[in-house]
Amino acid sequence: MKYIVQIEIDPVTGIELEASPARIQEIVGRWQELNPIGFYACATRRAMTVILDLPNEDSMFEALHATWVVTNNYPEVSPVVDAEEFPKLLQRAGIGQ
Repeated sequence: MKYIVQIEIDPVTGIELEASPARIQEIVGRWQELNPIGFYACATRRAMTVILDLPNEDSMFEALHATWVVTNNYPEVSPVVDAEEFPKLLQRAGIGQ
């Protein structure tokens, strides 16, 4: 299943992180370990978007936790599917046959 993870960093935390690039690299490294199919940093505000294709959300938990600890904000995670995966998602939710 594919997931879109939106990481927002508030201005106060952003200023603190800019003074410590190693903490930012820690977050980036955690997400890169999951081999994302897309990783985008917004140039006009403190935000990152990560697109993952994973068998389940279990492998994301460490990256989510590390991000929460560093940014003081929990990332927004949205599962997304294409037309082929949609019936499987319905079955997983107990809606389809």
